[in-house]
Formats: sequence, C-alpha cells, structure tokens
Amino acid sequence: MPFGQWTFRYSGYMSASFQGSIGERTAPVPGQSTTVFHVGPQTLDEYASFVGTNTMPGQWVGMNFTYGNGAVSANVSLNTWNPTAPTTYYQIGGQLFLLGAYLEFNIPQIGPLRPRVLAGYLGPFYGSLAEYGLGMYTNPMVGSPRGVGELTIIEYRLRPTLTLFVEHGIMGNRNGQAPINIVPTSWNGATSRTFPSAWIHHAHVILSRTGETEFRTGLHYLYSWSQDDRAQAAADNSTTREIYEDYIKDGSLTVLGWDATVRNSTWGYFGAGASYIQGENAFPLKGLNTFGGEGNNLTDRWWGPASGGNGKLFALGLNYNTSLGRMLRPSYSADAPDVAINAGFVMAYTLTNTLTAPGTGPVGAAPIPPSPLPEDVDTFNHRWRFKAALESVYTFRSWVGVALRADCVVPNSKEMSETFWVLAPRLVFRSNWVTHETFSITYGKWFYGPTSHPEANSIIPQTGRLDDQLIAFNVNMWW
Repeated sequence: MPFGQWTFRYSGYMSASFQGSIGERTAPVPGQSTTVFHVGPQTLDEYASFVGTNTMPGQWVGMNFTYGNGAVSANVSLNTWNPTAPTTYYQIGGQLFLLGAYLEFNIPQIGPLRPRVLAGYLGPFYGSLAEYGLGMYTNPMVGSPRGVGELTIIEYRLRPTLTLFVEHGIMGNRNGQAPINIVPTSWNGATSRTFPSAWIHHAHVILSRTGETEFRTGLHYLYSWSQDDRAQAAADNSTTREIYEDYIKDGSLTVLGWDATVRNSTWGYFGAGASYIQGENAFPLKGLNTFGGEGNNLTDRWWGPASGGNGKLFALGLNYNTSLGRMLRPSYSADAPDVAINAGFVMAYTLTNTLTAPGTGPVGAAPIPPSPLPEDVDTFNHRWRFKAALESVYTFRSWVGVALRADCVVPNSKEMSETFWVLAPRLVFRSNWVTHETFSITYGKWFYGPTSHPEANSIIPQTGRLDDQLIAFNVNMWW
C-alpha cells in the first residue's frame, strides 16, 4: 500500500479443548464404580511447569488487530485461555483479555540504519525454539518481559543476505503492590502486598541470514529489580517461608541467554537455546517470565522456599522438526502422504545457598551463624532435571492422520523415583491436505514413578492420588 494509506489487518488463533482424566476409586462401596472420571483432569501435566509435557491440548483464543500506515500503526491483541461460558466457574480471574496494546513507529531510514520503536504494553518472547511457537515444551529458553514501556529495534544490513538487529527495552508493570484498601482476590487480579512493583531492562543482539538455508542467532540480557518500600509490613507472616514481610530486601533477577535457529526447506527446522538465571531475593519479583517462571515460581520450584529467591539456574533446550517427504522425495508435494517428526530435549541445573536457621550457644555467647544445608537434605542444590519428547505424525489421507508422542521426564536427579513416562496416541482430522484447521482426539497414558508428584498445588486431588489416563478432544484454527 502507499506509505500514507491507512490499512486494517486481522489475524488470530483459536484452540478449544475438552479434557478429562480416568482413575480408580480407592475404596468403592455398593452403588459406586471402581473407575472414576474427572473434569478437569488430575494427571501430572501442569502448564509451564517442568513436569508438564504439553501432552494435554489447552484452551486459547487470540485475536490480533493492526491499524495504521507505513509510518505508525496501533497493535492490539485480545487473548484468553479461559473462555467464560464453556468453562463456567473455572478460575474466573484468569481472563488475560488485553494481552498487548502498543504503537509501532517506523522511523525513516538513517543512512544504513532502519530504526523501529514499539511503545505501550509489550510482551516479547526470546528463546523460541520452533518455527511457530516455543517448541515441544512451553517455557521460553531465555525469557519474556511484560509491562508498559518501549522496545527500540535498529536494523543494519551488513550484506544483501545478512542483517544485524540491536534491540533495547525498558518497562514497568502493575503486577506487584496493590493499593492498601484492596483485598487481593482472583476476582480483581490484585496480588499480595508483599509483592513490590518491579522494573525490567533488557537488550539483545541478533544476527539473521536469509537464503536457501536461513540462520538466526542472538545474545540476550534481561534484568528485573525492585526498590519499593510500600511492601514492608509491621510483622512477619510465619506461614510464608520464602520472605520476611517485616524485612523485605530489594530483589533482582538477571538472565543471560543465547538462542539459534536453522531452517532448510529439505532438512527441516532446528532450534537451540540456553540461559543463565541468577536471583537475589527474587521471590516477590513480577513481570519477567524466565525459563523457570517469575520470582515466586523460581523460588518454590527451583531453589526451594527457604532460599528466599537466592540461587542460580542453568538451562539448555533443543528442538527439531522435519518431514520425511521433503527429505526423501526430490519433487515434494504437500498433497501427498507424509510423516512429520518432532523432537525436543530440555535439561536444567540449579545452585542454591539455602541456609539452616541460626542456632543458639551458651548463655551470653553469640548465636551460632546459619550454615549450608547438607547435600542429602537440600534437594534443590546441585539438582539436575531432564525431559525429552519424540513425536511422529503420519498423514495418510487428505482428511486424516495418526500421531504418537512419547515423553520421558526426570524431575529430580536426587530422587530418581520421581521419573515418569507419558505415551499419547491421537487421531488428527482436517478438511484437506493443506488447511488451517484440525480436530484431534487424544488418549494419554502416564507411567508414574513411586514418588512422582506435581509442582503446583492446584491439581493435587483430595485423595492424593493422580489419575494416569487422559482423554481430550481439541479443535483449532489459525488465520
């Protein structure tokens, strides 16, 4: 369109799922069956958790709107993972709705430099390993800062096929301190007063090469910190081991990351990424979603509640997808039977400095200083975690295909009895060979270890027993 012409663009994605799990009643009595069905499911599949395998399809509705011209455009994204009517009462506060609202300014070229500025409510992802999305698993290998601020992108063409991108952003968010007269609930989205307001600064250098084999690699720096005195309380809450409310230290979270992707029309798409995360009193920090989550999840799931958000996390991930038809047939046609292969691998390692509580010595003597926990007691320090997935999708007719996915998850190198496997076949239906919609029927089977358990408390059943079978129906379309 002409540079000054105002245009409107619309794109989106929709995924709607039914998920139910199958288990056994522990002590049935007359009139009760041994087999039970649960909705929502009580399998060990938590979104964004390390024990989650992405086997269970989820809910998501996203609509992206852009209006503007060649100089400036307004971008608004409407999203939710919790459509209200079909899900009834389920997590009423989890709507998201406006996930992004920003202006994009295309500044006229300055010599060899092409600058762009995004200003408003942003949430970019860094460390996505798949061509369309994060990969076999749902955690970004580097991180995703979210808040209101700016993102400046400067593009410099080194060669006709080689481009350098330099990005810089700074933002803040309102996910922390709530006004004193508001009672935080899931209805209003307010958080505890112990969560201070946080800031995020990030910078990136990315090199991109186009051609028959496309290549892209980047180095990333993200830093989040808080300096908020309003979160301090008059007395400590003894039930929150992660933080002393009457003495809240300024927290910080540093992420250093690298990622690279290679795309070839014959051999497929390969992605790799790694990150180093260091937290200092990071438990209350909100707004920077790292590979291990925000500050509270990093503390509870990776470094231990007693660490207070102090620790280090090293993560590495690989993802590969290809088509046997493209690899083996010189004259590949999308309107023909094909086998797609998807594989993913993630490993992580943590270091913590969890200390014992100070002891007491003889009367009049100085207290015994805290000391590191013994290795056999501290289950978070020097802990390795691994998980890998392999999936094959065979499309043998224009309207139907079969798929099989297998996952192995090792949540704790210090307790190998937590290891479990997942096997999930599914049927995939579509209207033609190359379409934008699918309908799938999935059956999942979990093979738990003796001590396998979830990381979040939201799916733990009252009986303490997890279901080991899943049935899911999913429809999705993208446009």
